[in-house]
Amino acid sequence: MPVPNGQILNFDEKFDLNELGSEAFIPIEAYAETGKFLEVGYIKLNQRNIWDLQEKKKTTVATPTIETESNAGGYLEYEASNVNLNMVYDEKKQTFTLFDKETPVRKITCELTDGSATIHYLFKDTKKEFFTAQQEDAFAYHERGDKFMVSTLKEIDDSPKLIGYFDAYDLDFEGFTQWDPLNDIDGGAKSDEPIIKKFDRKTIDKESNNEFNVYLEKAMPYTINYKVYLDNKPYFSKKITAELNDQIPLQDEPKMPDSSLATLNKDKTAFSTIYEYLPQLGTTIRTGSVLYRKIFEQNFGKVGSASSIDNQPNFLNTGIYGISGEKLEDNQVLVKLENAGRTSTLELYYESNQSDETDDNEVTADVTISSNLGNQVVPNVTGKIGSDISVTVPVISGHVADKKTVTAHVNQDGTITTKEKITYTIQNTAIDKPNNNNSSTNNDADTSSNLPSKYNGLIATMKKNVNLYDIKDGKMVKNKQRQLAALSDWKVDQIITLNGTKYYRVATNEWVKDHDIYRYINQSGVINTKNVSITNLFSAETQLINNRGLANDTAWKYDRIAYLGDNETKHYRVATNEFVKASDVFTK
Repeated sequence: MPVPNGQILNFDEKFDLNELGSEAFIPIEAYAETGKFLEVGYIKLNQRNIWDLQEKKKTTVATPTIETESNAGGYLEYEASNVNLNMVYDEKKQTFTLFDKETPVRKITCELTDGSATIHYLFKDTKKEFFTAQQEDAFAYHERGDKFMVSTLKEIDDSPKLIGYFDAYDLDFEGFTQWDPLNDIDGGAKSDEPIIKKFDRKTIDKESNNEFNVYLEKAMPYTINYKVYLDNKPYFSKKITAELNDQIPLQDEPKMPDSSLATLNKDKTAFSTIYEYLPQLGTTIRTGSVLYRKIFEQNFGKVGSASSIDNQPNFLNTGIYGISGEKLEDNQVLVKLENAGRTSTLELYYESNQSDETDDNEVTADVTISSNLGNQVVPNVTGKIGSDISVTVPVISGHVADKKTVTAHVNQDGTITTKEKITYTIQNTAIDKPNNNNSSTNNDADTSSNLPSKYNGLIATMKKNVNLYDIKDGKMVKNKQRQLAALSDWKVDQIITLNGTKYYRVATNEWVKDHDIYRYINQSGVINTKNVSITNLFSAETQLINNRGLANDTAWKYDRIAYLGDNETKHYRVATNEFVKASDVFTK
């Protein structure tokens, strides 16, 4: 923590009380409950403390709030277990002693009250780390107790695009296969439960227990099979796969049967779907002219510039668009969560105007060739069913293939396959190194709609100092120089909500979080307790005060109406930091 400006008073160091100014500071070592050293904090002596010492009285000093950086990145905030210390000055020795009750102390033990957790996002199948993020307010006291909800990657502005994997959810794959949609219509297979991480705040310090791993499950790809038949025999086929969160680009349209020689039988158009994660749904099959119109006639012309080739409808792209059920953006179909593990097959049946019953029909299909650089695809290869054909090996820039062609077989089902493999080697020529000056794009979420609103009201801090925040580039940034004092009152004039957190403005571009303060109304009056043995009192933090209470059938003055806790429950203040629930009393 930064060294404050002002006089520093060290243990065992002599000083004259009469030479002190209006304030002074005592450095004191702060330790976590694990015993690990955190930081040196500074106890502030104000004018009142100094006057008490000069009057030969002991004085009560407040322990500091400790904010420190974690070794894994992020921050941790602590409050001392010794809430108030007493300071005594020895005139003869001209030194001071700090007491916690009757025990002299030279260090403080601190309890973790807030901080950020380091979240490592890893691929479950490869254990490779994909992204690391600091999740703020993970260790804050709140209604969930000592646990917090891990942010999904789509919620983090600067996270890279995740392709092929489910986001940070607990996935119940066994529940998928056990789900009975007929008897559990509303429940469903709970596929996107948020990941909850538990922690023991007593074990957390700068070096340990503030890092968590999240494993992302590999998703099955989305597969589209597109098949064309002529006179009930395979004419063209194409298999298209895309990973979750990736995109299916606009496809090169193949040469379809000549419309002057063959007619599409719309009644025989067939569409089937199966789901990898929900096998109990079986295979859904639909056919008929209504299906054709839904897929093609309603969507035709919505697939970009390649809507027709040689006056032939672009059935391939329109079919992909129609059966995916997704909106086409920039001539691409995004693979969303519901399409993971889905396999869709679309079949079109042409009939020759004069049917050819021979077995030497040609088919056109893509040929996939295995290589040391991954599968290479040669599109739109044509051959006669049952024959072997020569396929030209794809050229890869900067590499030389060990073969110029491979032999492929034209199968009865309309596919063309080869068992040969290719090995590419790097050409012995100078290769330019890529330019590392990659341009970047600001992916911050648009916060222009998150504008402050007028709000005239009063707020109060509780038993600890409260952090201030500044709005910078649409985000709240912690003010390192200023805080609001504990148990102090403030007027606010604006309110804003950013990333789900509400803030109140107490000065020009100085804001406080709503969970660090409470709202109140300046109003005084008298309340009466009910005919019960004891009416409980609560602190501003809604903690029960165990050693005090209000007697039955007694009247008490209050000086403000406060709204405490996450639910802002109405309370009356009857003493400094002592409140009674409105539901526990009545007014006459």
